[in-house]
Amino acid sequence: MTTPFLLISRSAEFETRLRELLGGRLAVVPGAFLAFGAEATIAQVVEEPRVAFIGPVVNFDETRSVADELHARYPDVALVVVREQSSDLEDWADELQLHAVVSPLAGEDELKMFIVDVVRWLIVEGKATMDEFRPRAAGIDPHARAFAELMGIPTDPDPEPEPEPEPEPEAPAQVWEFPPLESDQRPEAFAVVAPKGGQGKTTVSINLAAGLARIAPNSVVLVDADTQFGDITAALDLRPEGTIVEATSDAASDELILKTTLTHHRGDFFVVASAPSPELGDAIRPEALGRLIEQLRGIFRYVVVDTTPGLGEQTLTVIEHVTDAVFVANLGVPALRALRTELEMLRTIGLLPANRRIVVNQSEKNVGITVKDAEQIIGAPVGVEVPRSSAVVLAGNRGVPLIDDDPRDAAARAMMTLVTQIAPEAKSRSARKARR
Repeated sequence: MTTPFLLISRSAEFETRLRELLGGRLAVVPGAFLAFGAEATIAQVVEEPRVAFIGPVVNFDETRSVADELHARYPDVALVVVREQSSDLEDWADELQLHAVVSPLAGEDELKMFIVDVVRWLIVEGKATMDEFRPRAAGIDPHARAFAELMGIPTDPDPEPEPEPEPEPEAPAQVWEFPPLESDQRPEAFAVVAPKGGQGKTTVSINLAAGLARIAPNSVVLVDADTQFGDITAALDLRPEGTIVEATSDAASDELILKTTLTHHRGDFFVVASAPSPELGDAIRPEALGRLIEQLRGIFRYVVVDTTPGLGEQTLTVIEHVTDAVFVANLGVPALRALRTELEMLRTIGLLPANRRIVVNQSEKNVGITVKDAEQIIGAPVGVEVPRSSAVVLAGNRGVPLIDDDPRDAAARAMMTLVTQIAPEAKSRSARKARR
């Protein structure tokens, strides 16, 4: 066994620290695989591990599913969760099949002795032998050699070089099927609008699309119509080949060509990516954007459009071609007053959608204003209140919709409330997903 230690983590810093101690004896599965589930994550493990580190930056549900999968496949593995001391740490240790907990902030000597103690415990319990932790001399780095000496493990003589494996053939490109619209289905299109930037409009758009995809897999498209500075692809960690520039071109009036500009997300929805530069985004004609929305409404059951802040010409065009609107603002008085002005202007020019919902985002207690106060300022009822949560930032950094990354978070539950207001059948599916 050449790699008895395993790390599953999203922290590059902790990975570097652990590799400095263990060198080539450490196998690493990047945390990005967690988005595909525990089974897919553990499938990346090549050799049977003896000590498995889970974390940091891995949430409770992910840790539990990975720990269960590791224990099922490798009953003798020592499971170590890497997590800071916190009030819920005891619950983690009680509910999960863990053998030890270590802080990601532990010093080098402390971390080294912790690993030594875990290895010795495995050997004493008869779950491993000293030979399994003996590094090979060939190519061994100083860090791994120092650890072996600390454990009193002699290194083996240089083995014969192993032949290089033959490259695996490239997998064929995935062909996605677009479910046909039922005759009794009325396609719905949503413009997600905010009077100012920084209100969380993009977060609402992403989670609305992800939630609707649960009831209509591959029949939801998310359009990044913030043509100059859209960041949906960054927030979802996508690498699009086509963008809204190609999707609004004259050639894309052909439906087959339009479909080639879409990017598929693993959450079973499609994305029209933003323009690769502000100059190209600014050149998109409003009428071309309107044509794109009409085309997508003929293909998808749900179209979610993230717009540019304010009421520029492109945003007005989007509103003109959708069936519903979701207005987003935070609990700041300037943002609420700007939203009221925005609603009044749309009403004046006859573009205020009949189906509309207002989301108060990033709400906090003790800021001197309540949702009831916000309704008086806006002059309209608030449909959903989304509390401020650090889980929103963490999910964005991971490139995962919040409702999938941490469904038990209060902000995620509020996002699902918006989804179920639009599609009540999503409530039962969300509950089943949370139980799983």
